[in-house]
Amino acid sequence: MLGSLFGLNFEYTAVIVAFLTGVVGPSVLVFIRHYLSGKTSETEKRKKDFIHTIETQKIVNETLNELQNKYNLDRVWLSQFHNGGNYYPGNKGMKKMSVSFESTAPGISTDIMKMQNLPVSFFSSLLQKLGEGHESLVVNVDTEEDYALQSFWGGRGINSVYLFPVICIQGGFIGILGVDFVKREGVLSTSAHEQIKITAHLLSGYVASLCGEDLK
Repeated sequence: MLGSLFGLNFEYTAVIVAFLTGVVGPSVLVFIRHYLSGKTSETEKRKKDFIHTIETQKIVNETLNELQNKYNLDRVWLSQFHNGGNYYPGNKGMKKMSVSFESTAPGISTDIMKMQNLPVSFFSSLLQKLGEGHESLVVNVDTEEDYALQSFWGGRGINSVYLFPVICIQGGFIGILGVDFVKREGVLSTSAHEQIKITAHLLSGYVASLCGEDLK
């Protein structure tokens, strides 16, 4: 019946069936095993990446908490630069900055949700100085000459801000470690200033890792 359906005699049909079961069949099974193995490898890689990300984020959070407690800081935060979309009608990426980690003292409100997708252009004067090699900047909100920046910080009850650049090992400017003094005149001691500056360098590796940079 099978041979007549395909217009072939029984012998040819038997050869084809033998070929399909003896050669093609095992090849298909091998292909399926390799395919499933590849999928398993991808799943394991994603799982490891996720675990690594969580562990790295924990280290950064603990580091900020230690700084906040040790030096009695009102708020300490870490921001990262990222692409916030494309300019229309071209394809050039818009540079933005978001705070991704924050530690606050008791009674100080969290600010992280207000500090998302901020245009880098808004902070261009400050970022230019940090990118040119300044190890830190101090912003006194009351005497800040840029009214927009004065309003940006003053409207949230901030009196002074310390900014430390986060530079990755390849030399890229990838973020900012910041300290806010809220509703009080806060000044960093020399030892605190030096420790936070060092911490900014130490955190650069973790920040770069979260961005997907290979530091090896």
